[in-house]
Amino acid sequence: MALSEDLVLKLKSKDLYITTVESCTGGGLAYYITNIPGTSDVMKDSFVTYSNEAKIALGVSAEIIKKYTVYSEETAQAMAEVGLKQSVCADISVGITGSISRADPNNPNSIPGTVYFAIKSKNKIISKTLNISAERRFEVKQKIIKEVLQTILEFLNC
Repeated sequence: MALSEDLVLKLKSKDLYITTVESCTGGGLAYYITNIPGTSDVMKDSFVTYSNEAKIALGVSAEIIKKYTVYSEETAQAMAEVGLKQSVCADISVGITGSISRADPNNPNSIPGTVYFAIKSKNKIISKTLNISAERRFEVKQKIIKEVLQTILEFLNC
């Protein structure tokens, strides 16, 4: 929770709003952020797009998913871009997609433990690929969220 608190304080100090577009983390990043008092000063919305259809309905191009697959940095970037467009006021958006503990029968290229995320502001975007393993899904999600929170803080410091 310390990283979440640091993030909320950093966003407040910069007068910025954040949104998340999450798939494999199922809203976990938003959950961690919103556990900090005062989060409403920096976050107004969040999106869970657990299926390909949900990503497309929110605005991710079906062509990007078809060309690069749902498990790719390109899809994570598209999710982050859509988050900025669909949010009521976000300055920063985070897109997260990946396969956590089993191969996805709907997406044949899925590799369990491989996660992609992107962070986008109006002027820049970064993306990363993580390879994370743990015995339980909850532990994998926690590791992903910790890495994403650290990267958002680095992103804000640049």
